[in-house]
Amino acid sequence: MKKYLLLIEDEKLWEKFKELIARDINTEIIELIKNKVSSGGKK
Repeated sequence: MKKYLLLIEDEKLWEKFKELIARDINTEIIELIKNKVSSGGKK
């Protein structure tokens, strides 16, 4: 398993994200990545 470091430059945005998540941060980020990959990287 590879581990990656996540650097967050916008602390206010990060605080809002942490308030919105229902699970741990790693799980939420993995879900965001899966959704982005499955949509072909399109917004």
